[in-house]
Amino acid sequence: MTTKKENAKRLGIYLLIVFAFMLFYILCAKLMHHSNTVYYIIYMIFSFSPAIASLITRAVTKEGFRDMKLHLHLTGNIRYYLIAFGLPLVCLSAMFLLPVFVSGHAAWLGEFTFGNVLSNAFLLISFSAVQSIGLLGEELGWRGYMNQKMEPLLGTVGTCLVGGVVWGLWHLPMDIAGYLNGNGTLTEALGSAFGRLAMLTCFGAFLMWLTKKTDSIFSAVIAHFMYNESQGAVMSLLVQGNIPEDASLPLWTDVMRYLPLLVIAVIFMILLLKNKKKENKTL
Repeated sequence: MTTKKENAKRLGIYLLIVFAFMLFYILCAKLMHHSNTVYYIIYMIFSFSPAIASLITRAVTKEGFRDMKLHLHLTGNIRYYLIAFGLPLVCLSAMFLLPVFVSGHAAWLGEFTFGNVLSNAFLLISFSAVQSIGLLGEELGWRGYMNQKMEPLLGTVGTCLVGGVVWGLWHLPMDIAGYLNGNGTLTEALGSAFGRLAMLTCFGAFLMWLTKKTDSIFSAVIAHFMYNESQGAVMSLLVQGNIPEDASLPLWTDVMRYLPLLVIAVIFMILLLKNKKKENKTL
């Protein structure tokens, strides 16, 4: 049985390596700005850094490479994979469309057609298998390793909260990249970073639940892909609407964008805690 001290040691090594990659990305920001080739190479290395960190940690601590959750486990779990695909799409649609409806601008959506929605859905489906492969680099580290090491130390709620913050902070180099290149203000960059941190902390509870239910990181990979790509899909639909050039929504609607993700976080946090109680009873 792995002790808490061993878990803490492995988690510490993993996080140290992950954030070393983050620092490397920041230091290379100017170089990346001047070369597309360099940008692509460093970006890909950074994207896979959670997986690289988990593999290095497993090797250094002699933990081995078992229980990496790299099996699909489709039998009996198809419904969870469907949830992984569908729920982020519903959630992101609500995040973008709810403020439009509530602020009384439903007419902006007048050009929406069933064909437009269907074509965007098929594009998501066709791209998911290929583009999700890249997200293995993240999920092999975050859900496949970090969460497993955090939960015995911090509990389910602590893992969702602290793990979500860590995941959000890891994205900091991308959030401040524009500022480092002379575009925008530091306040805008930090505002973007805080918004991402809040959203990922909420969404992380869902990804953790999926991984536990399927005992596989692939369900989280699909959900992660849908979380990323649904934003672009919904925005492309909005562009096809009747939105005036000088259109703007009231500032208070910005808060509403976080409500769907907050609801998801609460629901799946409760489900995680219920599963934990069941596990404890069977021990």
